[in-house]
Amino acid sequence: MYKYCSQNDPLYKLFFDKEPEDYIIRKYIYFFSLSTMKKLLSSFVLVGMMVSSISFSFADSGDTSADPAPMDIAAPTDAQDPTPTFSAAPALSWATATDSLGNSLGEYTTVSCNSNASFAVNSCDQCFDGGSVKTGARLTGIFDNFANGTPNFLVTYKDEQKSPNMVKFGNSVWTTAPADESKIFLYGSDVQWTTSGTGGKMSFMLNPGQKVKYYDADLSAGYTLTSTDKKAGDLVGMLRFPVVSHSLDVKTAAEGAANTHYECVAYKLDAPAVVTPTPGNPTPAKPVPPKGVTQTQTGPETLLLIAAAFFIAFGMMFALRRRV
Repeated sequence: MYKYCSQNDPLYKLFFDKEPEDYIIRKYIYFFSLSTMKKLLSSFVLVGMMVSSISFSFADSGDTSADPAPMDIAAPTDAQDPTPTFSAAPALSWATATDSLGNSLGEYTTVSCNSNASFAVNSCDQCFDGGSVKTGARLTGIFDNFANGTPNFLVTYKDEQKSPNMVKFGNSVWTTAPADESKIFLYGSDVQWTTSGTGGKMSFMLNPGQKVKYYDADLSAGYTLTSTDKKAGDLVGMLRFPVVSHSLDVKTAAEGAANTHYECVAYKLDAPAVVTPTPGNPTPAKPVPPKGVTQTQTGPETLLLIAAAFFIAFGMMFALRRRV
């Protein structure tokens, strides 16, 4: 193989100082590496052409799912009016409005004003069941919640308000503590009186649907049922809570005439507790002696017999002494 190598061969010039066998081996390694590099280069070119064709095919298809178009956001217009408008609420009855507002802890149970004729006699607008009371028991911790069940504002003036009062039935007697009934109740903490504009009156405003504790009994103040001629279950008293207010229209701000709203609480006489009589100590029966036993009897005959025996014995003793 060495004889085929000429001195003009580039590989010979590169490895002329090597042994012939090393030269031949290195020559074949060179040609093998050169052939392999050409094949790899051809493969890379082919793969590149395939990738380019795929990229062009995606571009021609128009698939934009990977890059969605931005959303159009409408710009705010100046035509909107930011000023809120008031619309009148549908007319509500007092009973429906207060029931929807819910009850607070300690409130009375709402009843129909047609359930007792005394409600109508006392001009009651809202009616409640105060439960049963016992004679001698004091009612304390009494309060009244007032709710604006109308679609308008309500304005109350302090100098127009009336004091709550207890209405008695039959010959029932109610005593108050303090003695002046008008001093039993105070205004609740929810009622904040403020000075109104022109007249300088103290006023308080309730929003539509607002509920406040309007009256609250003073500490230890209340009512006591001293006596009554009524039977258990009969009506013995009715506590009336008056609230004087003016309706204020939400649209025109026109103030209406004064209106007195009465909330009435009815109290019935509690049934007395059933007392079971306690039996007293019975008189012990006289023991009866059994039959056949002689009983000792003491009487005038017995005394005479004892005296006769005494005299006989005394006479016999005197006779024996004379013989001696």
